[in-house]
Amino acid sequence: MFEKINKLIEAGKKKGLDSVDPDVFNHPVAQLTDWHPLRGGGASFQTHRLDSSNPDKLVFKATTGAKLFCGLFTLIGFLGLVIPTVAFFKQGGEDWSMLLFALFFGGIFSAVGLLMGYFFALPRVFDTFYGTYYKGWHRPKHSMSSNNKTTDLNEVAAIQVLRERVRSKNGSYYSYEINLVMRDASRVNVTDHGKKSAITEDAETLAQTLGVPMWNGA
Repeated sequence: MFEKINKLIEAGKKKGLDSVDPDVFNHPVAQLTDWHPLRGGGASFQTHRLDSSNPDKLVFKATTGAKLFCGLFTLIGFLGLVIPTVAFFKQGGEDWSMLLFALFFGGIFSAVGLLMGYFFALPRVFDTFYGTYYKGWHRPKHSMSSNNKTTDLNEVAAIQVLRERVRSKNGSYYSYEINLVMRDASRVNVTDHGKKSAITEDAETLAQTLGVPMWNGA
């Protein structure tokens, strides 16, 4: 039994997880809540900011840095497609390996850039008028479809902030995440990026707007 516990502890250390004492929040739901990061990894820079200009609809939007980052990937992929393809036809269309490389290399970078751009651009919306949280450009209609899930803001018990040390080949950095903690202690991830001050400020704004505590585990 102790061996299993030690393995779990070591696994947590390897993932860069920080321990949090839920007692400091003095709330029964905090005792039942998982204090490990809900979403592994995360960017080293700020990917989203909270637009609270409309009190009826607070929206997490992609930052300019996130858009440029995705655009760079897409541009590299586009150039990787175009340049070798043009060279292929200029050389008489004989070196098919050049064309295959263009399709493979350029296709991968373009696809990654476009996918990241889509997910970064997807708004995270707190519709306080209807009392729902959802991801998307339009408020989903009530449906049994898994693609139309919304979160009832009346069921939110707290706003949770956590940090995680993310390790890469070039070193390591901290990534911070905002989660909604529901009354049943389940959690819903909202955003996850590397700028602590922005995460903290946005979490405080959310907590004040929803009238719930902000549990800072970062």
